[in-house]
Amino acid sequence: MSNAVAGGVTGASVQAGAIHGGVHVHHGHPPATPAIPRQLRPAPPYFTDRRAELAELDRIAGGEPERSGPALAVIHGPGGVGKSALALRWLHGAADQYPDGQLYVDLGLESTSGPLLSSVLGRFLRALGMAGERVPADLGEAAALFRSVTADRRIAVLVDNAASAAQVRTLLPASPLSLVVVATRWRLGGLVMDGAKFMELVPLGVRAGTEMLTRTLGDSRVSGELDDVERLVELCGGLPIALSIAGARLATRPRWPVARVVRDLADEQRRLSALSVEEEISVHGVFDLSYEGLSDVVSRAYRWLGLHPGPDFRVGAAAAALETPDEDASELLETLVDASLLHVTETERYYFHDLIRLHARQRAEDKDPPETRTGVVQRIVEHYLSSAVLAECVVSPLGWRLGPPCPRREGPAGADGTGVAAALNGLESELPNLMAALRAAVDHHFDKLVWQLSEAMWSLFLYRKHFPDWILAYQLGSKAAGRSGNHAARSRMHHHLGFAYHNLGRAEDAVRQGDAALAAAQTAGQSRMESEALNLIGMANRACGRYDEAIDVLRRAVTLDSRAGLLRNESLGRRRLGQALGAAGRIDEAVDELSLARQQAAALPDAHVEANTTVWLADALTRAGRAAEALDLATEAWATLRESGSNQYRAHVLMIWGEAAERLDDLTTARDRLTQARNLFRDLGLPHVARAQGLLDRVEARLSGSS
Repeated sequence: MSNAVAGGVTGASVQAGAIHGGVHVHHGHPPATPAIPRQLRPAPPYFTDRRAELAELDRIAGGEPERSGPALAVIHGPGGVGKSALALRWLHGAADQYPDGQLYVDLGLESTSGPLLSSVLGRFLRALGMAGERVPADLGEAAALFRSVTADRRIAVLVDNAASAAQVRTLLPASPLSLVVVATRWRLGGLVMDGAKFMELVPLGVRAGTEMLTRTLGDSRVSGELDDVERLVELCGGLPIALSIAGARLATRPRWPVARVVRDLADEQRRLSALSVEEEISVHGVFDLSYEGLSDVVSRAYRWLGLHPGPDFRVGAAAAALETPDEDASELLETLVDASLLHVTETERYYFHDLIRLHARQRAEDKDPPETRTGVVQRIVEHYLSSAVLAECVVSPLGWRLGPPCPRREGPAGADGTGVAAALNGLESELPNLMAALRAAVDHHFDKLVWQLSEAMWSLFLYRKHFPDWILAYQLGSKAAGRSGNHAARSRMHHHLGFAYHNLGRAEDAVRQGDAALAAAQTAGQSRMESEALNLIGMANRACGRYDEAIDVLRRAVTLDSRAGLLRNESLGRRRLGQALGAAGRIDEAVDELSLARQQAAALPDAHVEANTTVWLADALTRAGRAAEALDLATEAWATLRESGSNQYRAHVLMIWGEAAERLDDLTTARDRLTQARNLFRDLGLPHVARAQGLLDRVEARLSGSS
């Protein structure tokens, strides 16, 4: 029994809408033993030289014996000089020195604002094993928790494309056994006070640049054209990114003499010299030369893929952007990879170097009219919306949607926990792209797509608790729905935002959002959404201790759902009403409501709604002095909820089971169940831990007195 409770389950076949104890309990996969994070991208295959710099990183990592914080290395230099490549090469080689993991963020793809830095910290904390429910939405609280979690760990963090010392300082772990490497175009002198050691990375010399080209082209080709190879290194300014692209161009054209690329690049440099600052002449010249050597269809793919708003993408997103089948998109992507204009990870995610992405976008602005570029972005956003809706329909097939409907499918969608877990994992892996697509939709005034995409992330947020993104998504969604005059959508956005506040314990904020949702629903004439808003208001009032108000609005919600014939909604509403009655001390009424709710839930194709209602009926029966009945119901519910994938489901049933056992004087069972419940609540960071601990203390006192 104990192992079944404590073990992490990766699946969760619960349905959206089940709420217990005033806290929404959609959870994902709290692993028993969190995997050690290895978030670094691969090291570049043709990394060359930098022996002195690698040795300097060794020295910085060795550090000072009395250091109070992490070792901090700031690698600064011009774009394309190889800062990230150096950091990746060293960090991959030093992985064994940091057994607790390696974390990575590219701040060039993140906003410098607090909410999105909170998202970065949230991803770090989750990667280190923190349950989503325990990750704060507030930036300061998240940073403090990150320092606490890392205080005794040996981790390495790569912060790429940092723009300010304040950004980096927010992401510093606490442990002096850890290391942070910052790759930036700026010196970030403000980090001196944090103990930073600075390394200025300069372009490769002719010898090292020649060595890099030799690795790409082979000894025989380089030795036969050594003068031209050295001239090519000079024209590339010794920048590794330029050399890799020039080398790729030659490697795919084995009959070309190096002199041909030298001649073409020299002409390109002269053309660019009047338009570019000195340090960018070489790299943009190489980009242009490589771009102009692409076929029309490949060059169009390069431009349009550069408009992708997120950090990376899969073949499906590329196919949507390019309006082409996946097979054709895959061929185009591999052509760009062969040209070193695009990179691919082991998990088949494609990404641009930041300078190349900028160049691709500039080329799109030069070549493609605004309506074409807007169309590309719209197709990308629609792709992510479609993918999110598909996953949402697996996780919550019975959920009611305002946006695109669930596709027709064979058999019961989302009936097994494995499918739900896979859908949630897929959504979570795309969260940075989903949020980037959402912001792109805002920028392009795709208001309908903004609120639809926000709605499609509902189950992801409920299960995995990405609070900063959750709050931002529905703030943006409510504004977009308001601009488009869609009151029903605005009601849903306020409701979903209110649930975030409810989960965070910000009950008064939840009430305000519930009120806004209710007003919008009434304007839209949507009784179903009125009920949704009333349920939120009722739960938030219960959390505030305003039981009479909670009971009143929850009764109104039940009445609306009953009139509309929405059995599932009515059953859930009666459960919440029963909980509010129980909290108000009206136990007999609570038993009546919860009994009816359970009877209605039994008629639904959703075992978890019935099981969770059974748990709270058992709670009310225990308080009514009917502990034997409560014990039978708790054990019945456990048979379903032990496999639910939700530790909060498990914790609630174990707590109520334990209290019923204590009332029946089975103190050994009571202690076992309450200990497990207390530990689960504590791990989740939920306030119910106080109730479980109080019950456990009472059992321990009785056991001590009887010994």
